[in-house]
Amino acid sequence: MKQSQRIVKNSIVGIAAGVIGGLVYLATTVAIARNAHVSIAEFGEYQWVLAFAMIAQLVADSGLPRMMIREIAKDPECVGKIAGVAAALIWVISVVMCLLVGIVALFLPYHADVKIALILMTFATLATFHGAGYSAVLRAFEDNELNYLGFILQKILLFALILIMLHFRTGLIGFVFAHLLSNVLLWNFYHILVSRFYTKVKLQVDLPLWKELFLTALPMGGGVMLRQLALNIDIFVLGIMTKNMTTVGLFGGPYRLSWSLRTIPQTLSLPLYPLYSRTAHFSPARFGEVYRQSLKFFTLISVPFATFFMAWSKPLLTVLLGLGLIPFFISTLFQYLFAALDAQKSFFVSTVIGSALRIILLVTLIPKYNFVGPAVAFVFAETVTVGMWIYQLQKLGYPAYLVNMLWRPIVAGAVMALVLVSFLNSPLMWQSAFAASLRRHLIRAEDLFNRGNPPRARGNCIFFTLCGVLGEET
Repeated sequence: MKQSQRIVKNSIVGIAAGVIGGLVYLATTVAIARNAHVSIAEFGEYQWVLAFAMIAQLVADSGLPRMMIREIAKDPECVGKIAGVAAALIWVISVVMCLLVGIVALFLPYHADVKIALILMTFATLATFHGAGYSAVLRAFEDNELNYLGFILQKILLFALILIMLHFRTGLIGFVFAHLLSNVLLWNFYHILVSRFYTKVKLQVDLPLWKELFLTALPMGGGVMLRQLALNIDIFVLGIMTKNMTTVGLFGGPYRLSWSLRTIPQTLSLPLYPLYSRTAHFSPARFGEVYRQSLKFFTLISVPFATFFMAWSKPLLTVLLGLGLIPFFISTLFQYLFAALDAQKSFFVSTVIGSALRIILLVTLIPKYNFVGPAVAFVFAETVTVGMWIYQLQKLGYPAYLVNMLWRPIVAGAVMALVLVSFLNSPLMWQSAFAASLRRHLIRAEDLFNRGNPPRARGNCIFFTLCGVLGEET
């Protein structure tokens, strides 16, 4: 299979998996939030425990699976050694992280059930870390359909287990066991696939290789890790500062709904990485074209989601979260853009500044604005961070021409919002017409995206290959 065909295959499968997995996860969150036997405080406890455990998993991860992908892709013959050494290193990191979380949990100002749930949820998220080590082998060989199959099955299993826990009213501990069981099964699913189709993985202790993998993973994964931490830090800081799980629940519900949409831009951006890498090294001018068109496309697809989120939201909280979807969608591109240019340090430094700004805003705004404070911090910090990345790429010789790029989708989104707000209380038939207007907006987006682009630039853009126009191989 040619490289271009693999990109198209992985893109189509990734989009389908992102949509299915995102919808199932959204249904899982809604099922818990709207259940009559789950109070807002209990939902807040669940959200806070999940956020804390995900932060622990992200710190443990530190970009190690990404390094595995790079090393195995460079030399497929070393897959057995790399997978075995990395699996042993993941076990060491996991044990250390569990001990640290256990110590931290002892000093947290919460009752015993929350502390137990916190430790168990950490086990659950670290199981995801182990699974990521095995799925890195699948991604290194570009067999993403197997990786996405596990992703979908885990989301469906989690949803089913959550429904069972809700039926038996097990509460927080039951939700945590649902996460733990589904993640352990995902880990074993990937392990079986790797052992059956690629190599038998035997744990190996290799201190020099451990050191090399860990130290090289830190600068590459540090920026990505901070980005993921930023997505969970809002709920964590809100819980620590207010010590009120009802407040956490009031913020966590809408935030998780907007956060679940992250699978859409993440799935679309991943297949672009090979394209960015090729054009960055072989044709910088083409890289600039692809960068600008990608930026325009992600802006265009973010506007309808942001518009619908804001138009059907009355509280200020959800309006702000909807507005933040625009920079949030765009932000998923930049880890791959900077990696393609070998400028990970710039990405990391900007991400550190953006994350620090977010924490400062959280600490400043939460005492005065309660759960609206994290929403303001989210919008402002995301916008500033994306702005810094765009500025850094401009300094590297790749301007974005923001005014020319943004005015059409912003105007279209504003008009859409006015129409939707005007007919907000209309019958279902009219609301169906609103959905049709979204479809027309996306078709218009494609038309705007095509306008003025030379055939070669269009042919090398993955989004057009997905429409059936397979471009030249770069």
